[in-house]
Amino acid sequence: MTKMDDEEREDLKRTRHIDEPLGARLRALREDRGLTQAQMGHELGISANQWGRHESGKNRVPAARLWQFCKVMNVDVAAIYEGLPFQILRDGEYSVAGMGEREWAPGLAGHPAEAAPQPLVQRIGAVVRQLPEARQRTALAIVRALKGEEEG
Repeated sequence: MTKMDDEEREDLKRTRHIDEPLGARLRALREDRGLTQAQMGHELGISANQWGRHESGKNRVPAARLWQFCKVMNVDVAAIYEGLPFQILRDGEYSVAGMGEREWAPGLAGHPAEAAPQPLVQRIGAVVRQLPEARQRTALAIVRALKGEEEG
């Protein structure tokens, strides 16, 4: 195991608002399916300890590993991020729900909060995605009717 240099340590601090809730989400999904960290690690070809570090937010989850996890769990990758307790604000700031704090998240500039779906819309989308296609079309028709649009 190599020691983290100061730059890596600072980088992890700047992204913990994403890494920790993401890890908690992955842990909850794994536990919900009744899998141990060892079983999940085996499915992904890594050690239980490595998987535990991803779940705790101590280590970032690589995109390819997240994709593998979602495939094993039969979950949409986008669903993993839905409803996480942070919101991207203007100029790369972020806000952690319930904390009332605003901090700057490097690399996220240009993503105004208005562009991000709100939590209720995300929850509705997650439920609708689980429906069969015919029911999804019905749900779309209902939403359009509520909005007063013609079906297209």
